[in-house]
Amino acid sequence: MKKLIYLWLLASVLLPAACTDDDDVFSEESGVRLQAVIDECNTTLRGAENGWKMVYYPKVESYGGYTFLFKFGAKNRVQMISDFDTSEDTDYSYNFNTSESVVLTFDSYSPLHRLADPQYPAPDYSNKKGYWVEGEALTQWHMKGDFEFVVKKVTADTLYLVGKKNRVEVQLTKATGEDWQLVSMMAEMSSCFALSENERLGMSVHGVLMASGLVELDDIYHICEISYKDEEGDAVSVESPYVMTDKGCQFMQEIEVAGIKFSGLNVDLSEGFNNREFVSNDEGGSIRFFIQNFAPLNLTRDQIPTYVPNKNIASVDLLRTTNGDDARYVITEMSAELEAQRDIIRNSLPNFIDFYLELNRKDGYEGSFRIGAYQGTSVKYYNYDFKTFELLDNSVNKVVFDNQAASSSTSGFIDKDLYSIKKNKNTKAVYDAFFSGDGFVVIRDSDTVYWIRSLKDSNIWMKLEED
Repeated sequence: MKKLIYLWLLASVLLPAACTDDDDVFSEESGVRLQAVIDECNTTLRGAENGWKMVYYPKVESYGGYTFLFKFGAKNRVQMISDFDTSEDTDYSYNFNTSESVVLTFDSYSPLHRLADPQYPAPDYSNKKGYWVEGEALTQWHMKGDFEFVVKKVTADTLYLVGKKNRVEVQLTKATGEDWQLVSMMAEMSSCFALSENERLGMSVHGVLMASGLVELDDIYHICEISYKDEEGDAVSVESPYVMTDKGCQFMQEIEVAGIKFSGLNVDLSEGFNNREFVSNDEGGSIRFFIQNFAPLNLTRDQIPTYVPNKNIASVDLLRTTNGDDARYVITEMSAELEAQRDIIRNSLPNFIDFYLELNRKDGYEGSFRIGAYQGTSVKYYNYDFKTFELLDNSVNKVVFDNQAASSSTSGFIDKDLYSIKKNKNTKAVYDAFFSGDGFVVIRDSDTVYWIRSLKDSNIWMKLEED
């Protein structure tokens, strides 16, 4: 403890020497010396024509960095902008105090305070990597930022600071006029990284879509996390903190994804904000991350024949996996031609319930096209099974169901002849549409609703709803 006190006493003696050339400073009273330091620091800060720049990492290697610009003026006012704040209010206050040698304090709430605010980001902490302060309330889940900085050393071009509470070293360096333009552009880039509740990011490598790729850009904590499956099918995850640039973001260290090394992402706005993409900054931009909007479409039957699905949404994979190992859907609607065939079945066979799609079978089949009917007091299914669930055209939303062998299973199903495609032409008509060799485009409407539309005839379609 004595050693610590000695070090701080030494710092308080040496600091004035860094800020003044007055040889008699050591003979002055402590308060006078400290005021002289403050005056000298104010002169230095206010004398910079273009102000000062700070790249601040609140918790090194845990969070990314944040860029601030300051222009200190008279009456303890400071103009402040940052790379994550786009508000028009840039005027704040600052002061110096002597609670620990000389301390630069930003004493009105500003973007800098948000990094130290227990309520930021409020109110949803569930998916954030905040710093948990042991023994304190949940509201202390925050980023360990500071808004008070002990002045350690002052030169003509640099102020060396350390956070008063969390002891993170930081520097203020003289800014340029270009810096102010760049930081404003960074703030615009930062807004590109914020995804809406329904937006997710997909990934392509050398133009080939990675259906299993998952990208998370945390615009609050400035962390990029990329998860995907390698060529062997093994799950791989990499992450890096980042700092914003005027073009996108720069990682704290180079990362490797799918054999490609890169150190940041550039934002491509060529097709507008809603279709923005994030491109790896390797030569050639080999990896692209693109927006997928998963908001419910609420499509109507009239829209289905002409609706153009999002080519980047892996609808086939989602159809197969969204509802777990035993995904089952009721075919609730059909195009007019198919609906006429179903109505004939429904009117002629009173025990008929509906057509179904079952996926992820555990008996060696990928799935079944099913006919549900009452058999006595219970529901039984006439299954036309398919072993292949084949993607078409190297896409993620086109598929063909294959039942070339016309394999079927009818365990417990009594009225087999009534529903057999060999015996019932109306059943066969729906069967032929489902197992068309031309295949379907799969349109995801929501987590529980999908449409499949014939690639041969867009007027042939079915609506699938989770059973």
